[in-house]
Amino acid sequence: MFIEVNRIPPEGLEIDRALALQPVALGGESAPVEKVRLTGSFRRSRGEVVFRGSVEATLSLACSRCTAAMTLAVSGDCHRIYRAGPMGRPASEGEIEEEDLALTPFDGARIDVAEIAREQIYLLAPLKPLCRESCAGLCPRCGADRNTISCGCTQPPAGEGSF
Repeated sequence: MFIEVNRIPPEGLEIDRALALQPVALGGESAPVEKVRLTGSFRRSRGEVVFRGSVEATLSLACSRCTAAMTLAVSGDCHRIYRAGPMGRPASEGEIEEEDLALTPFDGARIDVAEIAREQIYLLAPLKPLCRESCAGLCPRCGADRNTISCGCTQPPAGEGSF
């Protein structure tokens, strides 16, 4: 879904949209995304388009410790400043301002709201998702799920030992 910039009225454009997104790539895996909702407002300002809003979604992931399938709800605020054309190099090679991080180039005609949601979901997803904080993971020796059984392995696997 796209927002046509020339159709954004002077008072701005409010959106509240449910979106259907393709799975996102997280940690080399493809994570299905469901229940995506993007809300916020677009405002034109001095040749730029400013978006302020929030995204909510549910991700289907695998626990990084025990590999169990899990769902995770993510939500967060987002702020983007769209400027037509390519981004040039900063005037100074010094520190990057927070506003510079929000700058996004676009073709000057339309903005893809699905891309806003996809980017925010990627940023909100944890690097190492856990089914629960106390997840015991898999036994490195026999591969048993230590959340469900006690495997009885007492020796560390080959190559592991005390220092």
